[in-house]
Amino acid sequence: MRTTFTSRLRAVARPTAALTAAAVASMTLAACGGGSSAASTDNLRFGLSAEPVTLTTGVWQGSATNFVMTLIHRGLMTLDESGELVPGLAESFETPDPTTYVFTLRDDLTFSDGSPLTGENVKSSLEYYANPDAGSTLIAGLSDISDITVDSDTQVTITLAEPNNAFLEYLAVPTAAIVPEASLNAETPNTVGAGPFVLEDQQEGVGMTLDKFDDFYGAEDVELEGIDVSYYADGDARANALVSGDVDMIDYVTWENFDRVGSTDGVELAAQPGPFQYVQFNTTEGPFADPQVREAVAYAINRENALTAAFQSNGEELAGVVMPDDAALEGVGDDLWSYDPDRAQELLAEAGYPDGFEATLLATSQYTFLQDTALSVQQDLQAIGIDVTLDAPDWSGRLEKGAAGDYDLAVSGDVGIVTNPSYLLGFVEGPDNFNRSFGYSSPEITEALTAGLRATDDESRVAAYEEAFDLFATDVPFASIDTRDQAWAYSDDVEGFTNLSGFHTFFSGYTLVNTSIER
Repeated sequence: MRTTFTSRLRAVARPTAALTAAAVASMTLAACGGGSSAASTDNLRFGLSAEPVTLTTGVWQGSATNFVMTLIHRGLMTLDESGELVPGLAESFETPDPTTYVFTLRDDLTFSDGSPLTGENVKSSLEYYANPDAGSTLIAGLSDISDITVDSDTQVTITLAEPNNAFLEYLAVPTAAIVPEASLNAETPNTVGAGPFVLEDQQEGVGMTLDKFDDFYGAEDVELEGIDVSYYADGDARANALVSGDVDMIDYVTWENFDRVGSTDGVELAAQPGPFQYVQFNTTEGPFADPQVREAVAYAINRENALTAAFQSNGEELAGVVMPDDAALEGVGDDLWSYDPDRAQELLAEAGYPDGFEATLLATSQYTFLQDTALSVQQDLQAIGIDVTLDAPDWSGRLEKGAAGDYDLAVSGDVGIVTNPSYLLGFVEGPDNFNRSFGYSSPEITEALTAGLRATDDESRVAAYEEAFDLFATDVPFASIDTRDQAWAYSDDVEGFTNLSGFHTFFSGYTLVNTSIER
């Protein structure tokens, strides 16, 4: 059966008034790192919750970096303002059979440095991301690629070794961007892209300026002339900047600011459920190399307390794994671990630690919710005899320590890289990264999850995932804690932005292509 999917671009209303300038107070800049170095009166003023780390495509590096990726890059696929999967750099694609995808690129594509974007760039980019040696976090979705043939400058045929019903969604992940071949290494920042905006200026610790890319394939529908990004690591300062009018929009409204921001005249709070919190482990040596100890941690966590402490109950307790909205899979993977400290102590004793042990718990000083979650977990673990010392560097330090395995256990908050259950493969196979248990692998869980990915009927899918989660419950690749509501907020003058639902909330920067502003 041949399926054809042709792109659709949506026009948005052109603003009738220019932006007015607003200066950021010098005291706020000094305290919070706010203020772009080259602010323009015509640009959207955005308060970003963290300074992005080095922009490296193929690698998951947190929400702030993902946000910038959605602005300066594009892949073959993207998400529209409703979160629907649509072609990006591809104009259309065909699937003549379940393992063959023929992509036709848009005409006259160029990168922001003026160089042409052709089928050869598609081939080199995707082959790089599909290579385990490159450290890509896209492996779970792209490892099925067996061949990429460049039919012409504007046509590429990708052949998979097996059917993969999540393949197209992986191509829309911001880090799956098509970039120049010279950028495909760990040392070169991927600042040259083919997205709607160009990174023009960047000042460390302060902000960045992005200008509209006039040669973007949908440039005629992009209303914003540019975006002035200011870094506000402090959640209160970020909220203050919005309600005072110093910025037009912010990401990541902290939960203690939900009521204040949401009740401010002229400000819109857009919250969506989706991200989840969990404990990850260093499984290379020491107590957490033992699955019984990891299982003990999973039973020791008081999820109700953690949800209240970190999110003021703006979320849900999570005793299993987050699954997509799929009627066939309803209830599968929901209840893997209850709150049972007695069972936790039994497991510790069975593992040879009846008197407990000492451990270091990695968090971060930059995000209050992770600090509060860590404090709650610390209390729970001390109650079963694990004497926990907190390590809370800034976010860049958290990334470095997580990626290097410089911890015993750590608290993390994340989303699935895609909405398909195959997102869990990123937690049980592939290269180490900052937000998965260091050194962990499970061929058995990988095999069961992969069977679910390959299944062509609901009965087979359900059976595969039930097997996977039976293994999950006792091997514990990570110990779930809770889900949280994730909010963006913006002035009423901002129109067309959407906080995408579920796991896609961190890809909501894609909808700035549909955004306009009037004041």
